[in-house]
Amino acid sequence: MKYPLAVLTPVVAALNISGCAEDAADLPPGKYESKTSSTDSNDTTMEKETSTTVGYDSYDNKKAVVHSKTSIYPSSLFNKLTTESNQVIEK
Repeated sequence: MKYPLAVLTPVVAALNISGCAEDAADLPPGKYESKTSSTDSNDTTMEKETSTTVGYDSYDNKKAVVHSKTSIYPSSLFNKLTTESNQVIEK
């Protein structure tokens, strides 16, 4: 059976979009870490560290704790900006 490309394209696009919207609590239990760094044309560097711990609470509800730290280093020496946040997701 042949399907026209115009019919299959929206289905594939919908599957890709839903796959990108993964919630931290949907991950298997464990610890996950990521670190990214980028520098723009003004020589400002931005680093983002994310640590996610997924497990179960005392009531067997799935729980994810996401710790994020973002640091911005401008080209001048004394203007470092760091923000940290914690997010708890329960399902």
